Amino acid sequence: MSEQFAVATHGEAADLVNYFSRARRVNDASARLVATGGILMAYVGVLFPRGLLDRTPTVLGLRVIRLVKPVEFDEIVPLESLVARIDSAINASNGVEGPISVSLPASSPSIAWASITPPRDGWKRHFGVKADALASAAEEGVRAVTEALPDAAGEAVVQKIRAEVWGKELPKKKAIPYAAAFAADALGFLDAKSLSVHSVDNWVRLTSPSGYVLVRLFDTPDFSDDE
Repeated sequence: MSEQFAVATHGEAADLVNYFSRARRVNDASARLVATGGILMAYVGVLFPRGLLDRTPTVLGLRVIRLVKPVEFDEIVPLESLVARIDSAINASNGVEGPISVSLPASSPSIAWASITPPRDGWKRHFGVKADALASAAEEGVRAVTEALPDAAGEAVVQKIRAEVWGKELPKKKAIPYAAAFAADALGFLDAKSLSVHSVDNWVRLTSPSGYVLVRLFDTPDFSDDE
């Protein structure tokens, strides 16, 4: 029997559909679902290095949903099938409000970013970053990648350009890479005037009402100008 989880309302289920659908447009692969302590942590991979020499930051999206009943699992599942399962569960309710139960699809093969678990504790808060600054950085980054890509570029060239663009730091926010802005915009997390910023070791986290962007950098970020 496959694992199941239940959320309390149609709205919460629809929010998950929106989140996973956005993630599919960026990286149509898999999600990591971790259920523990009465919550569901839904991770998606946005950007990540594809080789030892690739300097693209590892960027994950995270939504945290409270579950109707506590369950315990840690599964990697295909996004397309997951969205279909949640949609099917919503439709099966025939519009009657109440908990939405979702059966997980068959597990996907393990993927590199899914073995990376961000820290749960020890985060230190810093000054926030404005949502419009992140939106502008995301737009600028997409434009820079598009303009820099030559015709019929090979995978190695594509990754090199992406690493250079998305690894660049935001103006006046030198510890936050353009990759974080891209993820926040792509996943629909720019729904507040500003996002709070936390760090621990070489991790940076942006927090919005809709979810979290988690970035693992190659070096420990310097927030000295932020203190």
